Amino acid sequence: MKALILILGTCFFVNAQAQTGEVFPMLIGQTVNGEVIDLPESVQEKYTIIGIAFSKKSQEQFESWVNPVYNKFIARTGMLDDLYDVNTYFIALFTGAKKSAMAGVMKRMKAKSDENIFPYVLFYKGEIDIYKQKLKLEDKSKAYVFLLDSKGKIIYSTAGIYTKKKMLEIEKLILDD
Repeated sequence: MKALILILGTCFFVNAQAQTGEVFPMLIGQTVNGEVIDLPESVQEKYTIIGIAFSKKSQEQFESWVNPVYNKFIARTGMLDDLYDVNTYFIALFTGAKKSAMAGVMKRMKAKSDENIFPYVLFYKGEIDIYKQKLKLEDKSKAYVFLLDSKGKIIYSTAGIYTKKKMLEIEKLILDD
C-alpha cells in the first residue's frame, strides 16, 4: 500500500468540487492491467467512491483517504462488510506536459505496488478543461472525494484531509438507500 501512495503521490491529479446533484462528467481511464473504465457509465448500478487530487500540494490530503477507503470498501476488513457493495476508484490525471509521464508511472506502479490495488487505480491522459468546468476545480492543495449514486449522480462531495466524520457521512448515504 505504501508503494501505491508513493507512486500516486508523485503524479499530478485533479482536484474537484462539484455541485451535488450533477452527473459526474464522462472520464475514460485505464487500470494498470489495461482495463478501460468509463466513468460514470461503467459504475452504474452501485454507489461509487472517487478519490481525486490535483498536485503534489494535495498529496498528504489524498494519502489520508487511501487506507481508510481501501480498508472499508475494498479490503473489507470490518465485521459489517456485507453492508457495502461499492465501486471505488483513485484517479490519476495526466494532462498537459505530464501526459508523457503516464506510461512510466504505470510501469513503476505495476512493479512496486500490491496487485490487489490495480483494479481501483485509474490513469487518464487528456485534457483537463472539461473537468475544471464541470467539477469546478479550485484549490490544487486539496484532495477531493465524491460519492456517486447508482446512476452516476454526485450525491456527496468533500475536500481536504480524511476525517471519521466525513467517512460516516459517506457511509450514512450508502446505508440510507
